[in-house]
Amino acid sequence: MGLLLETLLAYKAPAYLGDLQRRELFRLAHAHGTLLGVVLVLTAVWARGRAASLSRPALLALRAGSVSMPLGFLLAGIWHPEGDPGWAIWLVPGAALLLIFALASIVFSNRS
Repeated sequence: MGLLLETLLAYKAPAYLGDLQRRELFRLAHAHGTLLGVVLVLTAVWARGRAASLSRPALLALRAGSVSMPLGFLLAGIWHPEGDPGWAIWLVPGAALLLIFALASIVFSNRS
């Protein structure tokens, strides 16, 4: 995603540079995708290091939230009416709830 954004900037793509909302939503998609990818890796390393077992609903919620949040920002930036993000922005609050559930479940299930 970062390479795509840098390419759009390098070639001064009018569809990207001329639409401030699209540019902001693409940046949000990239940032959230990167940070949530780091969260997934750190969760896996933490679970392996502590030999902790993560519940299946927590793992599914963490994966689904980590994919649907950046996807919501990306799709909302691709297709959006004037002045508003696209319909796909509604994926973001649901993804946030999934991530909160997953992280809370992981924390409370592995308290020592």
